[in-house]
Amino acid sequence: MNSKIKYSAILITTLIIGVVIGFLLGGRITHHRIEMMRDFYTKKGFNREIMRIVEPTPEQRSKIIPILKKHAEQNRQLMINFHDGQKQLMDELKAELSDYLSKEQLDKLNNACKRKNRNFFNSRKNHSIKNKIKTTF
Repeated sequence: MNSKIKYSAILITTLIIGVVIGFLLGGRITHHRIEMMRDFYTKKGFNREIMRIVEPTPEQRSKIIPILKKHAEQNRQLMINFHDGQKQLMDELKAELSDYLSKEQLDKLNNACKRKNRNFFNSRKNHSIKNKIKTTF
């Protein structure tokens, strides 16, 4: 009887450890994918990702870099324009909803928009710092 309890405890402990490791690993993988997606909208992140995908030869690399720089700037500008358009849309939404929502509800909406804008700004600031450290070319 004693050995059955011991083996059951070992099995349950192993399962719990496996679940915890799986949970932490899954979170880390998701976080890494989100970071890669964010990096794609920076100039250097875009260049790095395209270079990683195509794996150019040294001869191709020298010809590809000017093209990538041009498209990286356009890609970044698209993201900035998207954010500006989304901010304008939210401002219009808040203006239309202001007649129907209470002051507390409007405050909640404004705070949520401020958090979103602050997170976007911090993300852009962090990536510009990262890109100064991680130069690809």
